Amino acid sequence: MSCASPRGVDARVFHPCRRGSWLRGRLGLGSAARVLVYAGRFSNEKNMPVLLRTFAALGRPYHLLLIGGGRAARLAPNVTRVPYRGDSVELACWLASADALVHAGTLETFGLVALEAMACGRPVVAARAGAIPELVDARCGLLSEPGDSASLADAVAALYERDIEAFGAHARAHVLRLFTWSRVLDRQLSVYRALLARESTTVLEQQLAHAG
Repeated sequence: MSCASPRGVDARVFHPCRRGSWLRGRLGLGSAARVLVYAGRFSNEKNMPVLLRTFAALGRPYHLLLIGGGRAARLAPNVTRVPYRGDSVELACWLASADALVHAGTLETFGLVALEAMACGRPVVAARAGAIPELVDARCGLLSEPGDSASLADAVAALYERDIEAFGAHARAHVLRLFTWSRVLDRQLSVYRALLARESTTVLEQQLAHAG
């Protein structure tokens, strides 16, 4: 992991049961709309211009839902922005009800929002950079070339030629296997136990050396 102490996800909150059919109606879209969500800050390291160019090029029926805070450039007609959802359950409902999470950032040291979407049973389309490739394997989503809006657009379009629900099921299983808080805590405790065992061995070796 790029992050020495990876964070976990509450898989009871971020759960496929949060998925609903309300999202397209809330956005004023028809049932055929292809809705992808980005959640987070609209900061430079998130490569928002790349993300916006991607959806400007894709056009309809693709629609980008931005959930977050910060300044964003003028939005194309197929982009909707809503304020960040501070309540985890509410955020989980928005993530679960989109088709997939999309992320153009290249400097993620962990990528918690990707895991939250995956825990909701949603695949991820993201740049092949930072910690994201360590979280999103070929069964959980699709990766694009970093900083390349055309490559990201191709990946988004390719997602809809695949079985999105199968991607989502694998994504959920991947999180349950490796990234729930209990799994993360178990791994962290294993690291501590190994360090303590190593320290005990070193102390014993020093004592034996002095005794000799």
